[in-house]
Amino acid sequence: AVAIAALAGTLSRAVTLHRSSMFALFIGLTLGGVPLLLRMLGRATVSSGVGLVFGLALMILIAVTKSEPPDKASIREAVATGSLAIKPDYATDVGAGALGMSAMILPGVSGAYMVLVLGRYETILASIALAKDFVLSVGEKGDLTFLRILVPVAIGAILGIVLLSNFLKWMLHHHEKTTLGALLGILLGSVIGIWPFDAGAQLADYATGGLLAVAGLIFTLSLSRISA
Repeated sequence: AVAIAALAGTLSRAVTLHRSSMFALFIGLTLGGVPLLLRMLGRATVSSGVGLVFGLALMILIAVTKSEPPDKASIREAVATGSLAIKPDYATDVGAGALGMSAMILPGVSGAYMVLVLGRYETILASIALAKDFVLSVGEKGDLTFLRILVPVAIGAILGIVLLSNFLKWMLHHHEKTTLGALLGILLGSVIGIWPFDAGAQLADYATGGLLAVAGLIFTLSLSRISA
C-alpha cells in the first residue's frame, strides 16, 4: 500500500510520457518469470500444450480487441501538466481489479502487467495519485472523482480474491499441467498486448527499451534465484 501510494503518480507519468521505455522494462520484468514456470511445469505434456495454446489465444484476443485512445498526444500533455481527466469504465475496471489481484498470487504472472494489457494502468495510477492528494490536503485539492475508478477496481479485487483465486487454486490442484501451461501462454502472450509500443517510436527508443528489457529480465531472474 505504501509503495502504491508513493509511486502511483510517478509511474503514471513515466508510462504515459516514456511509453516505449517503460513497456520494454515491463516486458523484461515479466519474461523473467518464464524460467520459474518452466521449472514448475517440468516435462511437457499434451495437457500443458493445450493450456499453452489457450493462454496464448486468450492474450491475442485481448490484444486485437483492445481499443487505444485516439488522442494520445493530448493525454500525454494532460499527464505532464497534472490535468488528466480520468474517465470511468466500470466493467473494465472491475475486470482489471479481479485479474490484477488474482494474477498477483500466480507464479510468474504480474498483476500490474495484466492491468496494463487491459489499458487501465495509467488511469488507475492517476486515480490513486488524486486520492493521495485529496487525503493529504484534507479535501482541499481535487474532489471525489477518483472513487468512480477505485471503487470498481476494489470490488473487482475482492471478487478476484474470493472467487477467481480459489478457482485457480482448485485448477492448480486438479489440473496442474494444464493450468501451468495456460499461465505460461498468458505470460508469453502478454507481450503481444503492448508491443510494438507507439507508432512514432524512434530507433533510439527501441535501443533504450532493449537495454531496459534486459535489465528487467536480469532483475527478475535474480529475484527467482534468491527466492529459490
